[in-house]
Amino acid sequence: MEYPRLATRFATALTNGEYDEAYQMLSPDMQQKHTADELGKTFEAMVEYGGSPAKVDGFIETLEEWPDKEPDDVGWVYVSVSGDDYAEAVTVIVSTNRNGMSISSIEWGRP
Repeated sequence: MEYPRLATRFATALTNGEYDEAYQMLSPDMQQKHTADELGKTFEAMVEYGGSPAKVDGFIETLEEWPDKEPDDVGWVYVSVSGDDYAEAVTVIVSTNRNGMSISSIEWGRP
């Protein structure tokens, strides 16, 4: 499965402050709606209450079927992001487009 790796790379780029790199993983539609700066601000707001840097902690859950799945969607991925005193997540949908696989939806935070 390749799509969980893309989701993990995306979350890792966010935790490393590499917002331009994370932006490059977005689908063309998502790039029209968001900027790299917005990604960074949203991620930082999600983890700002924590007292330590965020990291991808390795807990990943995937789905290949879900109720709102679109024809180009490949997989839904929940990537846990945590610090020493908090736990959050970035949940994405990975889809295919003319450029290959990319992030077509983002949900910030734990459910």
